[in-house]
Amino acid sequence: MLFALVFISMMVYSIIRIYSQEPIDEKMNNGVPRNGANYVIDLEMTEAGTFQISAEVMVSNDSQESWSDIAFFFVPNEMNSESNSVEVNSISLAGNRVDYELDNGVLFIELESDLLPGKQQTVSVEYRLTVPEDGLRLTRSEKNVYLAHWYPMLAEYDAGWQVNAYDPKGESYETGYGDYAITYRLPDEYLIATSAPDGPAQASSSGTLIGKTIKDFYAAFLNPADWQVAERKSGETELRVFVPAESAILEETAELSVEAFAFFEQNIGEYPFAELDLIANDGYMEYPNIVEVPMDEALLDSILVHEIAHQWFYYLVSNDPYENAWLDESLTEFSTGLFLSDYYGDEDSGFQTAQAYKASTTPKPYADLALDEFDTAAYYATIYGEVPLLMKGFFDQQGGNEAALEFLAAYYEEFQFRRVTKQQFRDFFEGYFEGDQQEFLNSWLQS
Repeated sequence: MLFALVFISMMVYSIIRIYSQEPIDEKMNNGVPRNGANYVIDLEMTEAGTFQISAEVMVSNDSQESWSDIAFFFVPNEMNSESNSVEVNSISLAGNRVDYELDNGVLFIELESDLLPGKQQTVSVEYRLTVPEDGLRLTRSEKNVYLAHWYPMLAEYDAGWQVNAYDPKGESYETGYGDYAITYRLPDEYLIATSAPDGPAQASSSGTLIGKTIKDFYAAFLNPADWQVAERKSGETELRVFVPAESAILEETAELSVEAFAFFEQNIGEYPFAELDLIANDGYMEYPNIVEVPMDEALLDSILVHEIAHQWFYYLVSNDPYENAWLDESLTEFSTGLFLSDYYGDEDSGFQTAQAYKASTTPKPYADLALDEFDTAAYYATIYGEVPLLMKGFFDQQGGNEAALEFLAAYYEEFQFRRVTKQQFRDFFEGYFEGDQQEFLNSWLQS
């Protein structure tokens, strides 16, 4: 058995090494981002529903500094603190067990010797994962399992490790792009929906998933009896829509998904991946190449469209969501409003959700506050309400929604597969428009 596991691990490692060296699709017109880490993960679900997981993370030091330690976000216990979701069995470097510190969702591993610039280190983590019923993001519901933020995710390094304590009101973790090989073994056959291209929706109990240029790998194992599936093509991308078996909104969900996806691809920029999955489980959350959306038809237009738009602003253009959540959330909500305005033929009705968020409480004077500087109500009023409406007001003076989409398309082209900072956004904004834009930017961003 041990030999078989070692053999499988070696084979998967070879696959991802070869795969990661393949030339990127020409549609990725800004080139491939540097990969801070590549992941080879083996997971096995027991009959009891727990997971035995072995993760090998090939970490590359792409900075100009030597590292004495490596930091990961490892947040299952913080997401569901009462259930103690993770039990770490061992952490090792090159086969040697090492000491580690896991606190507030941040895993620090001390290195035996400094990792020099340009060098690599493989980190192996063996652990058991218990997925709680009705958990936050990482959760199970009867025989359906949703694995979100379930593995050690390499943090970003920028003159030090960019780590923060877990904060459930938003995203308190920032991860870079990487390649993934995930081997799974399950006690029964499940529908598989992940950040990798999964192919036609067919039940499976084992397999290997290969995903390239992903910043956060999500996997759902769905009981086939609980779901109905629609598969639709939009451009070069297959949209797979999973809706509860008893639901009457499969066609409505699929049609709106195609409409929104096509709008963003045509107006903002091409989506360079073969598949996008949508799961109607009321998760209201975005992940690379897969989103969790409402079961309720009344919420489809505002939430489903928002989560699809996140593929452009969060995934394909990346940012630090802890320090500057507005760079993805506000641009995503603004993009959602632009789509809904076009969809309903009314430039104002598309922004009703943003108006409701803003009216819910007094927004903060500035959007570029760290996540822990917001209370929950002010966070939503500011990031999802105030900023999208400020941008709408600005573009109303610049040519309206068409001008806004042209700006977003230029921004996407410039920063696709890159990590954008507040200053880079400001510089791009200033360079795009004629005249000094400082007064507008300083009205909601600290200089």
